[in-house]
Amino acid sequence: MSSPRTPDDDVGTLPGIRAARRTAFEKMGVETLADLLRLAPRRYEDRRHPCPIEDLESETTVLVIGRVEASKAFRTRGGVSILEATVTDGTGSVHARWFYRGFCPRPLEKDRRVALYGAVKKSRTGRAELQAPELERLPADDEEPGPGVGRIVPVHPRTTGLSATLVRKAVWDALEAAAAVPDPIPAATRAQADLPALGDALRDLHFPDDLEAAERARVRLAFDELLVHELLLARRRTARQTQRAPTIAFAPRVHERIRARLPFTLTAGQEEAIGEIVADLERPAPMYRLLQGDVGSGKTAVAAYALLGAVAEGWQTVFMAPTDVLARQHQDTLETLLAGSRVRVERLSGRMRAAPRREALARIAAGEADIVIGTHAVLGEEVLFRSLGLVVVDEQHKFGVRQRRTLLAKGEGSGLEARRPHCLVMTATPIPRTLALTVWGDMDVSVVRGTIPGRTPVETLVVTPSEGRTVMERVKAELAAGHQAYVIYPLVEESGKLDLKDAHAGRDRWTKALPDHQVGLLHGRLARDAKEEVMQAFREGALDVLVATVVVEVGVDVPNATVLVVEHAERFGLSQLHQLRGRVGRGAAGGLCVLVDRSKGDDTPARLDVLAGDTDGFVIAEEDLKLRGVGDVFGTRQHGRPAFRAASLPRDLPILTRARAAARAIVAADPGLAAPAHGGLARAVTARLRHLDAQDRDAAQSAR
Repeated sequence: MSSPRTPDDDVGTLPGIRAARRTAFEKMGVETLADLLRLAPRRYEDRRHPCPIEDLESETTVLVIGRVEASKAFRTRGGVSILEATVTDGTGSVHARWFYRGFCPRPLEKDRRVALYGAVKKSRTGRAELQAPELERLPADDEEPGPGVGRIVPVHPRTTGLSATLVRKAVWDALEAAAAVPDPIPAATRAQADLPALGDALRDLHFPDDLEAAERARVRLAFDELLVHELLLARRRTARQTQRAPTIAFAPRVHERIRARLPFTLTAGQEEAIGEIVADLERPAPMYRLLQGDVGSGKTAVAAYALLGAVAEGWQTVFMAPTDVLARQHQDTLETLLAGSRVRVERLSGRMRAAPRREALARIAAGEADIVIGTHAVLGEEVLFRSLGLVVVDEQHKFGVRQRRTLLAKGEGSGLEARRPHCLVMTATPIPRTLALTVWGDMDVSVVRGTIPGRTPVETLVVTPSEGRTVMERVKAELAAGHQAYVIYPLVEESGKLDLKDAHAGRDRWTKALPDHQVGLLHGRLARDAKEEVMQAFREGALDVLVATVVVEVGVDVPNATVLVVEHAERFGLSQLHQLRGRVGRGAAGGLCVLVDRSKGDDTPARLDVLAGDTDGFVIAEEDLKLRGVGDVFGTRQHGRPAFRAASLPRDLPILTRARAAARAIVAADPGLAAPAHGGLARAVTARLRHLDAQDRDAAQSAR
């Protein structure tokens, strides 16, 4: 007799899970039976009531239980294998057919009891048949039916090499270990939150008696995920309060000097953000604040204010940007503001020659550089600071958490006088409240509302391919006026799987249509140096039209670019399109954004009309979050994004709120989660941290 299964057993110990399937499970983050049991279904199907074959109706989805009357398998000349079977249940018979590539299956055994679940279609002869139904071989009549029969059936997430039936059967086999999965939530917390025991929830999650039980189970697992995430954030906040940071006092004369250098009057939104940042810098604990604002809101001026205040108090500062072009842009802005002052600006780039780089590193280490501007180059071990007091990270989602930690560690020093620099991270992507609470819950958030004076509203048009000639005439008119244009495509090259326009072919088409103009190509597959050279050429006016993928989504300021055309706009999220739209209208000439909708009759035009009718990035971001969810709004490989299996935002915002309250209460009473009752939570937080670190390493590497 085999020993009972345990939650720590490898998923490969389950029947039918060979090496290739185990690898496929691993890609989904499933290695143990406990992992598998926490794999929340995507949806459920009611298979409690089989349909008599004589009652089958076309265009319905049914469960049929019967015996195989006849079956055959054969291969066509085109290399497709077909399995056919006739199944009878005493009221009639139905024909079923399956298609395979790569191998030819065996015919089903005669008189074998089977369950078929799928859509009923009419054959050419008018008979009802099932095309590629889900097949489950059933045990003898007097035995318990399988996992896909006579119950509410889960449909789990899956990947290549794993069918829905196989995943369901694996979960079914793993259920005996559910009761032994350690419950990380203390009984008191569970009772206060009115949550079921974990073992019961895991069973009901997969094979519930009704959909209400399934939802109660999902809520329990969602609470677990969000509680662990909130505990991690709460512990980070608590730990920072024990750290020391430079106290950067903004005397009245400092404010006066900074404002005297600004060539404009600060907006109310900028003033509010500056007030929050200054209050943080004057405290002895390190600031860790997210500065977010819509396109054109003036975030860079706010960051510059903080940098100059820190320099005035004798501290070195760093301004890190994701690209060298953007770093140079920030350098130009700051040097213009600082013309005639004694503030020393140094730029570090991975493209610098050895001798100038050594000289720059020496000045930084000696404290002779007040503001260091650079890309990933500032993260190098050889970059040493004498007195680093403030770190500003632009387009923070382009950097990993680990990279920010590396930069902050450069200012800590050692011993009793160790100081951790203040940190301000910036994003031009408006972040919905739900997402900000979830992803950046350990940070304070400043929002720069409104736009700076002088920004001209961008006209946004949603057009169809039939209006292509009109679009081309608008582009030609802008070019004739001496302006520049962006054209954005969803793909770099033609895809055999997707019927989409691509940037390579697009560049050729625009070059042919505009023979008197210079057309460039920019995409993510180019080497970093090549990308920055193309972008710099466009910025300097050497290129009239830049055909690109979404690599130009954020960052570079080209005031002379007045028109942006987005091909296959239906393929992009609203927030992404809003960011792309922000590339134009940055000068006095205004801007035009043309969204080319190549969808065919779905609801895409109505969705795109949200952009045509609204320019508030926060409103657009909230709408995008409702439509696509957290992961899709920011992309699945964004750094630090929470990948939840059971929780779904924004739907689960009430659960998130409860989890945050519980996490803060737990950390307030037991900051180190050292109490025996919190042992399970401590282990879960550690595992979560390892997962996020691994995710961050992978994403940071891909960003390079």
